Amino acid sequence: MTRKLFLLTTLLLLFVSCERQREPDKEEAPLITQQVNKYMLELMEEVYLWEKQIPDTLDVRYEFDEFEFFEKLCYRTEDRWSFITDDVQSLLEGGEGVETTFGYSLAFGTFSNTGNYFAMVQYVYPQTPAAEAGIQRGTIFVEAGGKAITKDNYTTLFYAPALELTLGELKDGTVYKAGTVSLTARKQSLNPVIAHTTITDGANKVGYICYTDFFGGSEDLFFPVFQKFKDEGVTDIVLDLRYNLGGYLSTARALAGVLAPAGCLDGKTVLITKTWNDLYQKYWKDNNRNDMLYEYFPGFSETRLNLNLSRVFILTGKNTASASELTICGLDPYMNVIMIGGVTRGKYTAAMVFHPEENTRISNWGTQPIVYKYANSKGITDFKNGFTPTYREEDVLLGNVYPLGDPREALLARALSLAGMSAQVAPATQTKIQIPNVTFEDSFLSRRPGLSHHLIDK
Repeated sequence: MTRKLFLLTTLLLLFVSCERQREPDKEEAPLITQQVNKYMLELMEEVYLWEKQIPDTLDVRYEFDEFEFFEKLCYRTEDRWSFITDDVQSLLEGGEGVETTFGYSLAFGTFSNTGNYFAMVQYVYPQTPAAEAGIQRGTIFVEAGGKAITKDNYTTLFYAPALELTLGELKDGTVYKAGTVSLTARKQSLNPVIAHTTITDGANKVGYICYTDFFGGSEDLFFPVFQKFKDEGVTDIVLDLRYNLGGYLSTARALAGVLAPAGCLDGKTVLITKTWNDLYQKYWKDNNRNDMLYEYFPGFSETRLNLNLSRVFILTGKNTASASELTICGLDPYMNVIMIGGVTRGKYTAAMVFHPEENTRISNWGTQPIVYKYANSKGITDFKNGFTPTYREEDVLLGNVYPLGDPREALLARALSLAGMSAQVAPATQTKIQIPNVTFEDSFLSRRPGLSHHLIDK
C-alpha cells in the first residue's frame, strides 16, 4: 500500500481487524467493496488522529457502500474534514493546482421569498474559461442551464462539463436577468496568485498580494512577486487570504519564511508543533523524530527570500482555513499579525493523502484522513470557532464591487489606512447594497468541494 506513514509490519498487524465469524444466511457486499472497506479500516486504525473512537463492531463484509462505511469510521464530533474518493488521481492533481474547472470562485445568496439562490463571483483565476468569457469579481448568476439555482443543483456551477449561466444585474435593490454566458470546463494548472500590486503614498509603499490556494509548488509563483516588492522597497505587505481554504504545509512554511523576521530563519525556530495519535506520538518521540513533532521555519540556506517584516496585514474571511490559519497563528508569536475582514473557518488539523498501490483493483480509491492537530509555539490550538480579526470588515460583492488590489476595495482600504496611507489613496468605506428578502448562505463551498480544503502534510 502506498502510504506517507508506515512504521513496522508488526505494529501495523496490531491494528488489523480480527476475523469475525461468517453469518451463513446474510448477504455479503461485493468482494471489491470489501477490499476497499478493509483498506480504509486498517489504514484509519493505524493513522487516524481519533483512532480510539473507531467502533470495534464494524464488519467490512456487510458494508455495501464504501462512502457510508467510511463515515462510520470518522469521529464526526470533532472531525469535519476526513473523506474518501473513488477518483484519487483528481484529488492528487487538485493538490498541485490541476483542476477541470470554469475558473471562478463563488459565494451564494438566497432570495428569501422564493428559496432560490443566486451566485456572486468572488474572484476569477487568470487564463481560465471564466476569465476569457469576461466574468469578473462581482458578476451575478441567477440561473444555471435555464433553471433556478437551488440547494439541489448548485454544484452544477462547479462540476458540469459545460454550462449556460444567466447573468444578473442589480438595479434599485432588485436583481434582474441580463443575458447569458456559456462556459466549457477545461483541465489546466491554476495560478493561485490572482492579483498583486504596489500602492505608493509618499514614502509609504505597500505590496498587496491575493493568494487563493497553498497548491504544492506554488511558492514558485509567489516568490517572484515578493522579490518584486522587495526590489521596489515596500514598507508593508497586505496578504489577502480571505478565499484561501488551504493546501500544503510545505508551501505555508515557505510563505512564512518570506514574511517572518529574519531571526526566525535559524533552522530551529518552531512554526508549529504536531500532536498525532498515541501510536505515532510515541513512535516519533522514542525515535527522536523531532522533524515529525515540530515544523520549523526554513533556514537561510533553504529560503530564496526573506522580507524581515515586523508586522503583516492579513485579510481574512470564512474561507480562510487550514494552511491559511496555520500561517496566521504560526507567525503570531514572532511578529504583529493584523487581521482584517471576517472570522476564519477554524481548521486546526492536518491530513495526509493515502491510496493503494497502483495496478490493483482498488487503486482508484484514496482517502485524506486527519492525522494530527497542530499548535503554534505558544500552544494555541483547537480554535474551532476560527480566529476573530483585529478589525472587522465585510467583503463587498454587491453594490460598488471593486477589483482585488483596488485601493477602494473595503478590506484593502482598511489595511492601507492602518498602514498610514492617506484617505485619497485608501478610502475608508465601500458601499454595499442591501437587497430586500435576501440572506447570504454561509454553508455552501466557494469552489469545487473536496479540493484544497485541508492542510496537507506532504
